[in-house]
Amino acid sequence: FSSAVIVNSGTTSKNTYTSIMASEQKEVVVGIDIGSESTKVVLGSNLGCEIVRNEVGGHTTPTAISFSHKLRQIGQTANLKTKNGAIQINRLLAGEMEETGKDSFQEFYQFSMNTSDSGVVVSNLDYNGSTETSFGASALLAMLLGKIQSNVQATLKRITGEVGDISSISVEYAISVGPNMTDACKAEIMDAIYAIGMEHAYLVESSEAYASCYQRKFPEHLAGGSDNAILIVDMGKTQTSVAVLGSPASSTEGENAEEEAKEEKIEDAEATATPTKPLILSSKRSKALGAGLVDIRFFEHFQSANPALSSVKKSARAGQRLLDGSQKLKHLLSQLADGAVTVENVGENDTDLKLKASRQTLSELCQEDASALTELVAGVLKEANVTKLFAVEVVGGGCRIPFVKDVILGAVKDMGVTTLSFSFDDTSAALGAALVGEDDAINANPKQTITEASEQQTQLRAAEQAMSALDQDMQVRADTMNKIEAHVLEMRSAKHSKHGALLPSTMDAYLDDVENWIFSEEADDASKDDVVAKLEATIKETSEMAKDYLEALQKEKDAKDREMEAEAKKAQEEREGEPDGEEDDHDNRRLPKKRRMEIVMKNKAEANELFGDGNYKFAAARYTKALSHCAKFVDLSPDDIEEVNGVKLSLNLNLALAYTKLQNPDQALRVCNEAIAIDENSPKALYRRASIYYEKKNWDAANKDVKKAIEVAPEDKAIKKLQDRIEAQMKRQKLKEKKMAQKMFG
Repeated sequence: FSSAVIVNSGTTSKNTYTSIMASEQKEVVVGIDIGSESTKVVLGSNLGCEIVRNEVGGHTTPTAISFSHKLRQIGQTANLKTKNGAIQINRLLAGEMEETGKDSFQEFYQFSMNTSDSGVVVSNLDYNGSTETSFGASALLAMLLGKIQSNVQATLKRITGEVGDISSISVEYAISVGPNMTDACKAEIMDAIYAIGMEHAYLVESSEAYASCYQRKFPEHLAGGSDNAILIVDMGKTQTSVAVLGSPASSTEGENAEEEAKEEKIEDAEATATPTKPLILSSKRSKALGAGLVDIRFFEHFQSANPALSSVKKSARAGQRLLDGSQKLKHLLSQLADGAVTVENVGENDTDLKLKASRQTLSELCQEDASALTELVAGVLKEANVTKLFAVEVVGGGCRIPFVKDVILGAVKDMGVTTLSFSFDDTSAALGAALVGEDDAINANPKQTITEASEQQTQLRAAEQAMSALDQDMQVRADTMNKIEAHVLEMRSAKHSKHGALLPSTMDAYLDDVENWIFSEEADDASKDDVVAKLEATIKETSEMAKDYLEALQKEKDAKDREMEAEAKKAQEEREGEPDGEEDDHDNRRLPKKRRMEIVMKNKAEANELFGDGNYKFAAARYTKALSHCAKFVDLSPDDIEEVNGVKLSLNLNLALAYTKLQNPDQALRVCNEAIAIDENSPKALYRRASIYYEKKNWDAANKDVKKAIEVAPEDKAIKKLQDRIEAQMKRQKLKEKKMAQKMFG
């Protein structure tokens, strides 16, 4: 690393991928950091340390799961505000929460949970036909890791698609965990790993991950000297980790046998690691100190100060809105000395409430938390036995809070550091874990693979496999339902097409029946196979009803293909016989305006002729050529500019129509946008773009354009007819949404 931790969010060199695919080992280590709010995943250095994105392209995956009917909504798709799911899954593991009654975060959980000797169980979940479904922490973590594994596989397929098959790549997973994690917690993580079939996975303490990350980032800082110790403070949503890293010379000389033994260990580390690996002098973690506590302090402050909020329950919807407002206020005060936010529907009779606070108020409310952080940092520094620091690296959202920065600087004020360093980002723990896994020299701990599964692990895997199979069925079912809707819409639109008159009058009634079925209880209860059968039956029935229409379409397509083939041959012959001359597309001569206009109009006339004969492809090429010459006018007067813009407007409108005939709506839309850029009030341009939006089923955009077109040309019958069609579709869409709402809320 040079000046920043290298985590690529874009593309990586193809040579990097080619190299790994050509190697014998073809191994990739994937680093995972499971945070309370989100999980970060990074590929190892042999794949450019690329961030593994979630299914919608985000850099992180929410550490949450929700359930709906037979669906598991994991990570990005999870509903974070529901009792039918779980958030902060990492905190449900054994020993990761404070005792019941002492854990401030637990009071805000909307889901039901029970704690016993066997661990935490999330209960009363509505899933797969039962309202009393329960899952243990290992099962929930397995669901999350399964989604992570799927995202990793998708990323590997994308980046190695041109040079190999990912089945030949051995993937190892290095999971970053906090200091002082219990053995029971580690066992639950390994249970989850086994459940989803992660064949090679192991745990890496976060301080070790940060040490490896720092080693690669600043190797020169670890070359020696007693002042080279580094303090790392990581404050996340619900917990804070603190560690001191030092070079071999960062420990003071020992005064007893224990200190001498430590020095020998340091010397051994220095001799075997190249470049020098930082020694972890001390590391500690608070499992109940995090940035989320600030939100809770604000919540409690506003609730006690405002009688209207006294009855608001922490786990209720109003309580969640008040907590969200407190979080927004915290973020605001990270930038401003004073701030205010409005929380909707939280006061008496669901009135809105304005929350105001200052940084001074924030510091006063969080004195207890500031003391806890001071004690945590001081304890780590004392255990590390260092009196001077080279740098203080801070990471995590909590370290952006003003009073947190002040506390950290206050704790190290006599240790030679006056500023905080933000060299790490929120993916550094995941990246460091991957680097630990890659370095055999420093990865002395055996990888925790499971050779013989317990009965519980076997049951977990069987349950996860069954749920994964159900997920696949539900995805196929959802895709098929979408295909049914799309087919219905396509057949409704067909009656407005050239051969629409060939459709029978009974078609609309049949399509109404299909659409009513989509929103019926019968459809809700239908299995994947039932829905697939419905699609097949719908296509078969509409194909029989629209037999004459479909035959006409096919004949037209065949004729067009023959014409295009003949015209392509004719055009090629014309190009071969056409001498080089003034109409060359690369003609950049400063021609007089009159001469250049002659060339433009000649191309336009030829394009119109080709269009009239149905040769839309070659007409489009000629219109495009005419437009290219329009860009070559020079020294134009204001009147000349107006004339040229008029020609360009006409050419763009004709070109858009040609693209529409060629069934290329994206290009047609692009050209319409260019026409409207020339004249935003052109009724033809607005009508044409509205027509394209209609075909693309963007009813709102189509309606907006057609309304504006009618304002300009109120007597235009074609525009009025298009408006009627758009309004009919919008009415149908609203009816569909109403039925959907009735189905959801009863």
